[in-house]
Amino acid sequence: MAEVIVEFDAVKKASEKKSPVILDVRDPDGHAGGHIPSALNLPFSQFADISSLSSDQFKEKYKFDLPEKDVEIITHCNKGGRATKAYHALKEAGFTNVQLYKGSFHDWKAKGGEVIVPE
Repeated sequence: MAEVIVEFDAVKKASEKKSPVILDVRDPDGHAGGHIPSALNLPFSQFADISSLSSDQFKEKYKFDLPEKDVEIITHCNKGGRATKAYHALKEAGFTNVQLYKGSFHDWKAKGGEVIVPE
């Protein structure tokens, strides 16, 4: 199955509008070291939680609501490997509107995208 790919400009627009959901699938340390504005962190290593946790448990653990299955989601990681795996895992879990930022955070920084570093 071919991925639906998005590029820097679409991710920048999503970041500014806070829609579609930008899902950072790097580990929490990677996300905390700097991330795309409005990106939500759900490490790929914990994707089993998508189907195993209740909505309340998911929100308590990740501090955001599990997106509905039809919500637009853009996956990204550092260079695209985990984001591609996350893309396919979300599709297999029944999410219908998933897109892949193949260049991911590496491309974001190279093209001058704003980076949020939490204090």
